[in-house]
Order: sequence, then C-alpha cells, then structure tokens
Amino acid sequence: MVKENLSVLLVDDDPYSQEVFELVMAHHNLPHTVVDDAETALDYLQNNTPDVVVMDIFLPGLDGYQALDRIRRIAGISGCRVIATTAYYTRDTQQEVLNRGFDGYVAKPFDKDLVNYLQTILN
Repeated sequence: MVKENLSVLLVDDDPYSQEVFELVMAHHNLPHTVVDDAETALDYLQNNTPDVVVMDIFLPGLDGYQALDRIRRIAGISGCRVIATTAYYTRDTQQEVLNRGFDGYVAKPFDKDLVNYLQTILN
C-alpha cells in the first residue's frame, strides 16, 4: 500500500531518468520535485522536507556522497531518508553506498517497483 502523502525529491541530471521518475510518481499520484544538481537540492531542503530524497551519485559539481554529507547536517530533516541511485553500478555498489551513509540504493533505470521500494525504506 502506497503512503498517500509520500513526498519524494529526485536529484538527477539525466533527462531520461527524470522523465521515467516523473511517470512513476504521476502513476501513483505522489507529490514530487525534480532538480538537476546537488546545490539546487540543498537549497530546496533548507525549506522543504520530503520523506525521501533519491540522489544520483554522479552529479555535476557536488557528487551524491558530498551532497549526502551536507544533507545530514541540515537541521530539522533528520527523518528524511536518502536513497542513492546510479546507472553505473557494480555488484559492490549497494554495500558501498550503505557504508557511506545512504539509507538505501536503487539502480537505474527506474521501474514500477520504485514506489514499493521507497515504501519499504520508510517502514
């Protein structure tokens, strides 16, 4: 069952990933925001607290790991889960991102199971 008010921020510079994410979120009628880079995400998070941030690891400027470190220092959003994503993964990627402090990992391309996975992260 999908949490009705599940809100998600996607931080990804790939237009195809953004489009697929938008389609999945719209299918579930979930509030979401999409930004292209970590700096914009950090600005957004100063005034907004989504339930989940889906963060691409390889971003222009600040990468996903650097952004995660900064997100963890923003007061008032400690309950926000941050999930890593990338299209460039190996069999060790999931363990690496968990070791680096992410709450979970989802590979790209996104599919219909994305929302179910985000739900499990929140529970």
